[in-house]
Amino acid sequence: SDLSSANMHMIPADDSVKYQLEQVRVGQVVHIQGFLVDASRPDGWHWNTSMTRDDTGAGACELIYVESLYIGDR
Repeated sequence: SDLSSANMHMIPADDSVKYQLEQVRVGQVVHIQGFLVDASRPDGWHWNTSMTRDDTGAGACELIYVESLYIGDR
């Protein structure tokens, strides 16, 4: 497995963080502060985050609740 990449899904903490996430472009270095989370809805739908770096396929994605981020350069 390739431990140098990951499929991460971002959940913005607020509209400001959402706006910043929308500004991220290919090639930029992004510093993210937040938490790995599981997501669920009252109707029973749920999505659990991966907690390991060596899994692959369905269920291998990280779900990140983003509280803040900084967009830098390469």
